[in-house]
Amino acid sequence: MKIINKNMKTEDDIILEAVKGKIITHQNELVAILKSLNVDIPQSTLSRRLKKLGIAKINNQYTILGTRPRIQSPILSIKVSMPNIIVLHTLPGHANSLAIQLDEKISFESKNSLHDAYSTLCGTIAGDDTVLVLCDGSINGLEKLKKEIEEDFTVDETY
Repeated sequence: MKIINKNMKTEDDIILEAVKGKIITHQNELVAILKSLNVDIPQSTLSRRLKKLGIAKINNQYTILGTRPRIQSPILSIKVSMPNIIVLHTLPGHANSLAIQLDEKISFESKNSLHDAYSTLCGTIAGDDTVLVLCDGSINGLEKLKKEIEEDFTVDETY
């Protein structure tokens, strides 16, 4: 990795700092910001680098995955549909970001942990205001996952 300045910052460090500190909606904006920081990366190379660094475009802006704060809007309701589906209702426009946060909890470690409620999570499907959470089908796992989602995310049925 190329070191850019005497503070031993790499191009990757500078890219991460640039995305973390600003709202960037287009790659050409990021290219311009990086050029102003003496980092000259072609847009095609930048695309690959963003993927490698775990930076994705979510809700029309570049975001470092895994570092986003929880969404501010609550889950409006949670319903269990046997044998393996949990239905989450959100405010309009928030289902996709909620699904991404849930999908990020699927990991190799959680699949190997009998105590992790997210180990039963298989995946999600999101619309505008609804998320279908697909589970492995075990009844205890489904209830544990529902409880874990209620604890990890704001559930406010007063809307």
